[in-house]
Amino acid sequence: MLPLLYAESIALERGVREQRKIILRGGSTCSLIVRTGELVHLMGASGCGKSSLLWALARMRPMTEGKLFLNGIPSFEIPVNHWRAEVALLPQKNVVIAGTVEDNLLYPFKNFQIQQERLQSRQEYIPSPPDLRLAMQRVGLQDVALEREASSLSGGQQNRLTLVRVLLTKPQVLLADEPTAGLDDKSAKLVIDCLQHFCETGGAVILTSHVHHHLLQARKVVFEGHGLFQLN
Repeated sequence: MLPLLYAESIALERGVREQRKIILRGGSTCSLIVRTGELVHLMGASGCGKSSLLWALARMRPMTEGKLFLNGIPSFEIPVNHWRAEVALLPQKNVVIAGTVEDNLLYPFKNFQIQQERLQSRQEYIPSPPDLRLAMQRVGLQDVALEREASSLSGGQQNRLTLVRVLLTKPQVLLADEPTAGLDDKSAKLVIDCLQHFCETGGAVILTSHVHHHLLQARKVVFEGHGLFQLN
């Protein structure tokens, strides 16, 4: 069976003179393979390139070289907007849109044609208020009103709100950069449980996180020296 996501030999531009920054070396032993249903915990020292790798996988930063495949299809055959809809990036710094909580959650469906097309292809509709409340409940935001201004939420609540917004679009792969940052232990567990549920229902997740004790069931991959090393 083809992997859901495959990456090998990734290098990015670095600096004004476009120097190469090697993120992932080539070869089968250094490639990244992610299958449907997997929760992959990407580990490594600070500054080793974990975030850069996630941004490259999402095609949010141009690669100077490298191979990326989604369901066996090379990235150059998939339009960037389609790729980003299926391989979604949740950056470490949350991005809250001006407006209410509901405005934030529905923003992708009302402002991006690709998301509207994906809804039509699945014969689905824009999430209803009950759908939004259920999704928020999974990350402990059940007491937050949809009419509340998103800017009034705490930093941790905004982090979880942006996670819900991405998950509502139903990507195939979620790339989550420190999704538990700034959260207390209870909230961090809710977020990890939510990501595990996403995997169990047909998705896949690659995440970085310092909350190791909630990720005992994740497949752990150490990122070091431009290579990936399986731990379990």
